[in-house]
Amino acid sequence: MINLESLVSAVHTSVNTAAEALRSQNKAFIGEFFETVEAPAKPDSNNLLTTDEGGQRTFYRPKCVTMLYPSETSEGLVTQQVDVPLLTLVPVSTSRINEVKFKTQLEINLDDTGLMQVSFPSKSGGGLFTSDKSTPHLAELEIIINGDMPSEGLQSLIDGYQKALRAQIPG
Repeated sequence: MINLESLVSAVHTSVNTAAEALRSQNKAFIGEFFETVEAPAKPDSNNLLTTDEGGQRTFYRPKCVTMLYPSETSEGLVTQQVDVPLLTLVPVSTSRINEVKFKTQLEINLDDTGLMQVSFPSKSGGGLFTSDKSTPHLAELEIIINGDMPSEGLQSLIDGYQKALRAQIPG
């Protein structure tokens, strides 16, 4: 038998661990589409080279590919180079845990202190000649844990790079 609170806590801890693993995976996304660059040589008037705590800021630049883009001009077909951020070429998806449902059949009993104790019913039922006629109290438990709403920051960033890309393409 296990305390019901311990069971719910174990499921909740497992979901939190899985969510943390997904967050780490989503952080690795930055390295796929961005590269670290050195800070600008001259500081600006807003002192944006350091953090509020005085530490050095990290600067990123999108990883780009250069593509040749044809465009028609009065002199005929001209090919120009266009720097395309990889972020605008690849479908981007991040994972989030939105809901977890844990359903099981449980035997429920109260211990001497009045706390609810649960256990998983054993599959080994009595045989035809068994004298144990007691039926356990069964319940179905459903735990729903909702995650945070997704941030729109990443989509805004992608939209900005797509606008910059469109500005490079004539027409």
